[in-house]
Amino acid sequence: SLIGFGLNLISISWLVLEETGSELALGKIMAAATIPGVLLALFAGVIIDRMNRKWLMVILNIVRMVIIIVFLSTLLLNSFTMMSLFIMVFLMGTGNSLFWPTAQAFMQQLVEPDEYFNANALLSASYQTGSILGAGLGGLVVHYFGVNTALAINALTYLVSGILISLAPFSYQKRSGNTEKLLSALMKGFKFFQQNLGVLLLGLTTILADVAIWGALSIITITMSRDVYLAGSWGYGIMEGLYGIGALLSTILAGIGSTILGRHRFLLVCYFISAIMVWLSPGFFHIVLAAIAYLFMGLHNNSARICIRTTFMEQVPNQIMGRVQTILGVYTRIAVITSAIIAGWIVENYSVQVGMNFTSIHFLLAAAGIILVLLIPKYRSIIV
Repeated sequence: SLIGFGLNLISISWLVLEETGSELALGKIMAAATIPGVLLALFAGVIIDRMNRKWLMVILNIVRMVIIIVFLSTLLLNSFTMMSLFIMVFLMGTGNSLFWPTAQAFMQQLVEPDEYFNANALLSASYQTGSILGAGLGGLVVHYFGVNTALAINALTYLVSGILISLAPFSYQKRSGNTEKLLSALMKGFKFFQQNLGVLLLGLTTILADVAIWGALSIITITMSRDVYLAGSWGYGIMEGLYGIGALLSTILAGIGSTILGRHRFLLVCYFISAIMVWLSPGFFHIVLAAIAYLFMGLHNNSARICIRTTFMEQVPNQIMGRVQTILGVYTRIAVITSAIIAGWIVENYSVQVGMNFTSIHFLLAAAGIILVLLIPKYRSIIV
């Protein structure tokens, strides 16, 4: 399903730019895909913590497959409109806003605490590698076969994912206390953050690195390939593909780097290198060099992501993980909407380089969050 997510991202992005030629319009489409997460995330956390997470993921895969098939039918019947696109991305955003935190909470439920780092490394690598390689593959599919073929493959990936998850060996045990009132259950996530302000500070700042990827860069990368390097969708595929390879290699670097430098120092190195790679990427004379910068960005950004996700697993009890994830998810989605729209406006009115300068600030703010946590003695132990 992560490969499907990446395929969907490039298909929709290319479709919008072909129809409108506007980066700001693309930013609005990305915002429409993110809004459901803002509206549903808090209640979604309660749902995730009460339901059988395995079968919830299966259902969400099938629902997303049906949505893609219906939208693809409108394209094949030549009845496409921008309104149908808005509806599709809104519905897909609803499914995604439930699926991702469910997967994170389900994984925590499956493994022992001493396995969190390795398990989270695999999950984070699959998340980044699958979605980014999906976007990279999608760029090549769109270039050679068109948007319709990419969307058809997208639908197939959700079907395969649903089947594979359904086959996973997992025995569901109903949690006690599932009759708890919705508001009371919801407040447990807020109470956790009230009692753990250091974890909240860490989350609010380091999440901005993810916002850079799913917000600003989701708009700028495709424009940079098209307008700066004149490489179209295949160039986008190369950059996203190498980012995905870097994310895959991060499963090795994260363990080595955090062991040698300590988790806190390694996080700072990762965020600073990611910021530099973003800043440099539009200024090369060939797209291959920009793609190599994306490889280093993927390597270090996802290494940091593995460390941060592991920290959250160590700090947050599993029985409220869904609520904690989705509370942060509301903030993340608002930030993604803001980042995407601002990036689209900057690129349309100024340049790709200015847009990348804006994107690099996301990583610098993530690094600033690490520094703040280190400077406050009672929070320092969270990441040291």
